[in-house]
Amino acid sequence: MSASRKKALVALAYATARDQKLAPKAILIRSDVHDTTTVAGKHVKDTKGWHGTFAFKDDNQVEREFHVASHGYTNSKEDFSLKEATHTPEKEDSTSRGGAGSGKVVWPAKHLLEEYVDSPIGYSHLPEQN
Repeated sequence: MSASRKKALVALAYATARDQKLAPKAILIRSDVHDTTTVAGKHVKDTKGWHGTFAFKDDNQVEREFHVASHGYTNSKEDFSLKEATHTPEKEDSTSRGGAGSGKVVWPAKHLLEEYVDSPIGYSHLPEQN
């Protein structure tokens, strides 16, 4: 993923956090902009459209190992302007994802994440892309 795309995703993540008046200490970028979601363990088209998937922690949540998951909706795959944001209630970082037995959690351990060089609180577990 290009540096400019990462920067645009971080900006979209911040805009999404501001929608909830969150002051994040840590941001996890869970995905690039996409138009699907998971319902009952299956990937389906998201009726609200294109969005980035993010998770946020404030100081208190960092200490307690909790976070808020959010979608930052845009008008298209290449648009990084926030149109609408949705947020889940906070949940534990160790909450399972990916189906029974996947061993995946919603906020992976720090050694599994990439810290963005120019954004000290932006993290991602997106696959490396050039």
